[in-house]
Amino acid sequence: MRNIQVSTNCQQNNIEIRKGICIIASTNAINMNRQIRFILFLFIVSLTACQKQSHILPLLQEAETLMDSRPDSSLCLLESVQSPENLSAAEYATWCLLVTQARDKNYVEHTSDSMIGVAVRYFEKQKDPHRKAQAYYCQGRVLSDLDLEEEALEAYLNAKEQVAQTPDFNLRARINNHLGSLYWKNMNQRESIVYYKEAYQAYTNDSDTAGMVNTLCNVGKSLHGLNLLDSAFIYYEKALQLANEGHAQGQRGTILTSLGNISEERGEYTTALEYYRGALESTDNPKFLDTEYYNLGDIYHVLGKNDSALFYIEKILGSENVFIQCNANRLLYQLAKESRAYDSAFMYNETYLQLRDSIEHVYRPQELERVKALYNKERVESRHYRQMQEDRIRIFVLIILVLASLIVGTFIYSYFNKKLSLQRLRNQEAQKMLDENRRQLSVKNKELSDNNVKLEMAQQSLCHIQEEKDCLVRERNEQVHILKEDNRKQQAEYERKLEEIETQWQEAIGEKEKILHEKDVLINQKDLLLSQRDQRLSSMSKNEKQYKEQIGILTDEQQKTKQEMETLCLEMERLRSEKEMQLQQELKSKEEFSSLCKMYETWQKELIGQNSCLFRIQERLILDIWKDQDWKVFMDNFDQVYPGFIRRLTDCFNLTDREIQIICLTKLGLKTGKIACVLGLGEDMTRRIKSGIRKRCFPTLTTLSLDKIIRNWY
Repeated sequence: MRNIQVSTNCQQNNIEIRKGICIIASTNAINMNRQIRFILFLFIVSLTACQKQSHILPLLQEAETLMDSRPDSSLCLLESVQSPENLSAAEYATWCLLVTQARDKNYVEHTSDSMIGVAVRYFEKQKDPHRKAQAYYCQGRVLSDLDLEEEALEAYLNAKEQVAQTPDFNLRARINNHLGSLYWKNMNQRESIVYYKEAYQAYTNDSDTAGMVNTLCNVGKSLHGLNLLDSAFIYYEKALQLANEGHAQGQRGTILTSLGNISEERGEYTTALEYYRGALESTDNPKFLDTEYYNLGDIYHVLGKNDSALFYIEKILGSENVFIQCNANRLLYQLAKESRAYDSAFMYNETYLQLRDSIEHVYRPQELERVKALYNKERVESRHYRQMQEDRIRIFVLIILVLASLIVGTFIYSYFNKKLSLQRLRNQEAQKMLDENRRQLSVKNKELSDNNVKLEMAQQSLCHIQEEKDCLVRERNEQVHILKEDNRKQQAEYERKLEEIETQWQEAIGEKEKILHEKDVLINQKDLLLSQRDQRLSSMSKNEKQYKEQIGILTDEQQKTKQEMETLCLEMERLRSEKEMQLQQELKSKEEFSSLCKMYETWQKELIGQNSCLFRIQERLILDIWKDQDWKVFMDNFDQVYPGFIRRLTDCFNLTDREIQIICLTKLGLKTGKIACVLGLGEDMTRRIKSGIRKRCFPTLTTLSLDKIIRNWY
């Protein structure tokens, strides 16, 4: 133990000497690090002191926070800034962007693109895709107000490219929505559907119910433009359901109006009128009332209620919407022509043609496609140019950093060269102390080696004692193992004998129980057989009497059945003869009926040939739109040739005057195109009306057209 304690003391002395050497070296390093840190601190403070602390930044942040909830307050804050052109470039560009956003949200019409141009030029050079997307989007809104649609398309496409790198789903939805509206305005519905669906997906990710309803309506509008009425109707119904669930009542009027338009094109005029009335009740914005008035006037005109139609159309003559004015003048022209006010009709038609020419001048779909292709080309070139610019900037920055590093390194070298001479003196003193410590360390190491020799001798004796102890333990463990093995064998033999005795006892008990069980089973079987024998004897005596009675009954029934069979055979022979006679009579009647039909058709042709009015109509000599007087003359002549046809038609079915006119012209043999020309309708509309008559009045005759049904009816 004494030797171990001596070696431990020597080790502690060595550790203390090494600590002293490390402390001296670390003290010198710490002093040098402190000087370096102090110089760097002064350099950073000097750079920071050169920068101005902006006072306008909090105002811009507050205005941007209020932009969505209170855009009017945001605009007031931004316009309160004095001399914004004196701000820094970043602050002035941000101010221009936010002012343009606030004016757009407050529905202030843009008259110049100079302000948003400042923001676009600044943020194009920055690596902030969100600000770039905002700037390009606002530029598109400004250019749209200035009727520069080609430039607006390019701005929106730039914004779409940048916003894809950000998580701002609301801005992404608005950009795609305006792109779709731009293409729809220029009659490119298929392209607009793509952008509208992207806008709907973005609004869905943003959980914006009003935006989802708006984009669903836009998709329905584009499908309606492609004449896909069923698909458009589905989207409008989905939008209406979503508006009702999300309490977006402000959009119900627009949705109901669109549903009414589709119903009117389908020929469902009563349903369309209900939708238009619902839209008028749901509309609270005065600028949408013109559309509702025009729709009501149009549907009343289709239903033949010209006074109601004129009442609503006269309300929208002063509308600011050029499309509403164009359609209103067209409808007024038709009303004036039907009422034979030809001077007014001429005036309304001239106004309609002028407005239509101005609308067609606005559409430039080919220009938009050309701009889109040019944009895709310029985008690739601009990416290459930006990449070259960035490489040049990186090289320039790297050169500046190298020069700055050389200047700073020279300054540090000159500064530390002065300190190095002082440090050398301190190092010499430290070297002297280190030599003294090394000498003391050698003396201590010699003492430590002597102690180690003594320690090795003690360890050898300890190892010898440990070996003797291990040998004794090994012998004791072997004896214990032998005793355990003998004990285990004796116990196993005893358990085996005990199991044999128990097995024999169990076999004897089981044999006894088996014999007793077999005896009980035999006794039970004997009793059961005796009881079954008694029951069979008694039942056999009863069944013998029943069999005799049933044989007598069956014999009587067999005789009756033979008599009935003979009677049925006679009846079948009589019915077969009657059926043959009836069939011969029907064939004779059919031949007579066919001859009568031919005679009737010949007679009708002679009557039509004798009637000059119907003859001219059948020969397609009258192709202009008929007036009420023309219809009256036609109906009188038609009733002379087909007496009672119209009366029976109105008694059997609930038909409108227009549907009765179509049926009468069809009975006369006119085709759909000629009927449409006489009624002043399109061929598709006339076909839909005829199809509706067939489905409603003759639902079972699905294989025949209405023309064949009417010719053979009555």
